[in-house]
Amino acid sequence: MDPNERNRMHLTGKPNRRKASAENRPVKEEKIQIQYTPAKPFNRTRFLLHLVTVVAVVFAVILGMSIFFKSRNVMVSGAEKYTEWEVKEAAGIAENDALLTLNKAKVTTRIRKALPYVGDVRVGIKLPDTVMISIKELDVVYAIADNNGGWWLLDAGGRVVDTTNVASAENYTKILGVKIQNAVIGEQAVAAKEELPSEENTQTETTETQLPPVEIPTGQMLEAAVQVISALEKCGVMGTIVSVDVTDLQELTIWYENRYEVNLGNTVRLEEKIAAVKSTIKKLGEYQSGYMDASYTTWPDEIYVRPFDANS
Repeated sequence: MDPNERNRMHLTGKPNRRKASAENRPVKEEKIQIQYTPAKPFNRTRFLLHLVTVVAVVFAVILGMSIFFKSRNVMVSGAEKYTEWEVKEAAGIAENDALLTLNKAKVTTRIRKALPYVGDVRVGIKLPDTVMISIKELDVVYAIADNNGGWWLLDAGGRVVDTTNVASAENYTKILGVKIQNAVIGEQAVAAKEELPSEENTQTETTETQLPPVEIPTGQMLEAAVQVISALEKCGVMGTIVSVDVTDLQELTIWYENRYEVNLGNTVRLEEKIAAVKSTIKKLGEYQSGYMDASYTTWPDEIYVRPFDANS
């Protein structure tokens, strides 16, 4: 108890009621007033005015940059089979073309179509006035016959690169088991349909157990051939393969340097199989040759090697 209070009680004998009542007096609550400001109505005219202003500014910037940044020079790198002039002509870039609106995809397509031996194209821009074209020419192409007895060259993607003849075809990896038709340089090869024997030419009598002839899926065969040669390039063995035979889609066959006949099975895990074949051949002597089963069917994940004997 406060000493003053004790003294007051001592003198009067009563507690200080004034202080007690003040402490118990209720506190007045202050009212808080919240004012709501209504949202301003949408001003369509003002919005359109701002939008038109922004678009005009952007258009003016682009227009200004297009006026100032025009093609004056075209620089070409990577060309060996073709001249720099041939690449420029194929690109179709005219002087004073706007750099910022240059369609790089169209330039790439024009070059690859006009120059079939070009494999990869990269087009870049160097401000203020230069177009940079970098090309990579094909290292290896593959020979394939058409349904008229002619021979053509394909790249690893199945694009027709050039025409050739029977003698020159021996210098390339041959694709066997499928032929192409209506070949056009610069375009994708199209598999020729295999003609089925007619009833007039069929000498055998039809029996109840004889099955009707089945149309050969030449499109799948050409696609399988492209998958094989693509895997060969990725594994770094292009140029060492004499032929790729896709007659049987379940027993794709390659001849490795005229030394090994290799059965790859189907198109599943092609890169893995070819890499294993490459590694296996490195471990064998250079004088050895034989048959390899890399189909992973009879021997899962293993390669079977059988040397050619004198009677084979």
